[in-house]
Amino acid sequence: MKCILISIIYFVIINDISYVLSIKQNDVLNHLGTRTPYRFRHNKDDSKIKYPHCKDTKIWMIVRHGTRLPSAKDIQGMNMTLKDIKLETLLQHKHGKGQLTQGQLKDLEEWTSTLDVEREKYLTLEGRDEMILLAERTQNRFPNAIKNKYNNKTFLFRYTATERAQQSARYFTNGLFEKKDAQDVIFLPATKVDPVLRFYKHCDRWQKQVKKNPDTYKEQILFGNSNEMNKTLESISKRLGLKRVLSLGEVNLMYKICGYETSWNKHQVSPWCYAFDVESAMRLEYYHDLKHYWMDGYGHNLTYRQACLALKTMFKIFSDKPDPFAVFMFAHSGTLLKLLTHLQLYKPDSPLTGDAMDDTRPWKASLIDCFATNLAFVLFK
Repeated sequence: MKCILISIIYFVIINDISYVLSIKQNDVLNHLGTRTPYRFRHNKDDSKIKYPHCKDTKIWMIVRHGTRLPSAKDIQGMNMTLKDIKLETLLQHKHGKGQLTQGQLKDLEEWTSTLDVEREKYLTLEGRDEMILLAERTQNRFPNAIKNKYNNKTFLFRYTATERAQQSARYFTNGLFEKKDAQDVIFLPATKVDPVLRFYKHCDRWQKQVKKNPDTYKEQILFGNSNEMNKTLESISKRLGLKRVLSLGEVNLMYKICGYETSWNKHQVSPWCYAFDVESAMRLEYYHDLKHYWMDGYGHNLTYRQACLALKTMFKIFSDKPDPFAVFMFAHSGTLLKLLTHLQLYKPDSPLTGDAMDDTRPWKASLIDCFATNLAFVLFK
């Protein structure tokens, strides 16, 4: 009996249930958005995927880069804004204000930022580990399509012209091959204009009608100015013991750094996560989800229609002569979200809006767009 089957594997969603449940359902760490570490979501089951009378013959996989450092703007915010808020919080707690515990205050007091803006968005050590382990698990699941011996005719590796994508690709190959073979891997040259991995960057129509269109951010701004968000800002300020109410920009910075630092440190939660309870974290999560929904998702048809350029390469690989068997491409959040939308995955019943938070929405970056998120198509014959 002969069969031809294309299997779509979205690795971030097939969770290891026992691990995910170890993070309490009402934990702030469940709501870190696009800065969620892959270890919170990945599937620990690396057993071979089988279909009767079929073998995995080809794989086409696109991977978001691993955990990275913040942008230059956020690093500057850490070095200035957060240092000031830290001192203000510690001072007010000495005067009996605020709601942080002694242990939390100790962590905050010891917190410092030494990041250099010149290393903005660089891949972290955790990001390297994410790639190595992801490669090992993927190879275990599809051993026929992914041989453990490198051959430049059967493997194709590609990444965008960024340090984080390039290094993600490099460490992924370290997980696939022996050290000697990994050093010999040939990568396709990265190009500034990349119609496959960053198609949206070079679509003038999308840049004008979506990214630079004020209406794209209308719902996010509406939620940011809502009574619900204002109460969140007041609650966080009170929790820290501050005399003033923090701005949305300040709280948003704290939320992002909470995610970044928790992601790149396996053994410690960022002290900036202490500013949030689960309700406030969920509101910041929704604030960011609104942006991604309207800019990278279902908000505009043009956004996801252009993702066909990437999927076209997959069909070509599967239709062509035997080589290559395994294609691995390393890109970004914007790439993955548009691909998922093109495939009509995680679509809410109605558009996300800023006048009310939808707690039951399937479109949650914390679940579908963490660091190292990946989408694979596997051809079985």
